[in-house]
Amino acid sequence: MRHRWGLARTLFPLALAACGGSAPSGTSLEDGVVVSVDRSSAARDPLSSIATSTVAGATTANNAFAVSLYSQVLSTTAQGNVLTSPLSASLALTMTYAGAAGQTATEIAAALQLGSAAGSIFSGQNALSQALASRAATALAADQQSLQGTSLPAPSASDYQFQVVNSVWGQTGYSWQTPFLNILAQSYGTGVYVEDFIHQWVQATATINAWVSAETADKINNLLLPGSIDTTTRIVLVNAVHVKLPWASPFTASATTPGTFTRADGTTVSASFMNQPEICCYVDDGQAQIVWLPLSGGQVSVVIALPHADLATYEAGLTTGSAALAQPASVGAANLSLPKVTFTSPSFSLKSALEAMGMVQAFDPGTANFSGMSADSLYISDVLQKATIAMQETGVEAAAATAVLGETISGAVAPPPVMVVNRPYLIAVVDDPTGAIVFLGHVEDPTATGSP
Repeated sequence: MRHRWGLARTLFPLALAACGGSAPSGTSLEDGVVVSVDRSSAARDPLSSIATSTVAGATTANNAFAVSLYSQVLSTTAQGNVLTSPLSASLALTMTYAGAAGQTATEIAAALQLGSAAGSIFSGQNALSQALASRAATALAADQQSLQGTSLPAPSASDYQFQVVNSVWGQTGYSWQTPFLNILAQSYGTGVYVEDFIHQWVQATATINAWVSAETADKINNLLLPGSIDTTTRIVLVNAVHVKLPWASPFTASATTPGTFTRADGTTVSASFMNQPEICCYVDDGQAQIVWLPLSGGQVSVVIALPHADLATYEAGLTTGSAALAQPASVGAANLSLPKVTFTSPSFSLKSALEAMGMVQAFDPGTANFSGMSADSLYISDVLQKATIAMQETGVEAAAATAVLGETISGAVAPPPVMVVNRPYLIAVVDDPTGAIVFLGHVEDPTATGSP
């Protein structure tokens, strides 16, 4: 597993969490730096211990959430590229759900489309995450075996990545509920890493951003922008996903040609088009031309859907049963010309989308109920996500991260008032022990120097 930390002295315990190991509170490192973590002693539940029906339930819920979330994001997004990671969002939000109670929990479950999977969602997310994380090793082993005895170079392990990792960061001095810590350890492979948001929020922001960057091979940087964390922050729940795999059938670089791409507003741009003849897994359902492009290992595919009508109309009718999101019963072949793309979204808020999906109380300081997380009153101030994708002749790389920001309800530190002394003012010099006024006057013109 990859951990390319610039601050290795601080981050070693996080590597243990990403792997589902344990990093006890007060772990001392070689250079004397101590990192504290509140973590259950429970081990992460292995994939083999979880029923396939539980994984299927989580997948069904996640996919329904994916379509609903995407629809809401589109409704508030101007023209341009859009990229979301519903899996990353659902993992971060189900960790949050683990600490919710009452109406707050009910609304989160509804927004996440949990349905009958609500009771097993933590185990389902755990199994799904571990299954996905095994795809890269499976693909690498298959390609290594297929190239044995040939003169072709051996595949590089760095080109085969599928990371699904979680971390939780909490305010020092806070006490976290034992059942919440158990779920984090058993189903998400993490504990609560201690930070001082109240006094060192800038450093905490940098630490969390560094973790995200490392776990996504520096593809997701600055997930948390300045001001995302402040003195009222008490917990940040983070998921990171990174996928890098070769195509099962790579495009030939010499076949890439320039071409014209017409944007939604009718304007055109020049792009580089990768070309591959008679590519399999193609279908036309009458609404769009759709192709499944398998990646190495045959377990992960990139799906491209080109609507016959405009894209907005097509997306408005998108469901989990749409041909672009469901495995086809039969497929044919087609000659494919696909533009290369490299796109990174800004960090964007999912708050309005989630509120529109029914997750309202969690964002309300007056009614949010996260008593299953901590005895202290908390609410969610925002949910941030950032994503990137690149497609080239050799393969695909995509990454995303999601952060759920929890703040305190009671005892919040109000922002300091602003005082701009830009008009005439009173001035006094007072002796503090006695209260004696030594000087008293006013200033009407600070540039006037008075008598020589």
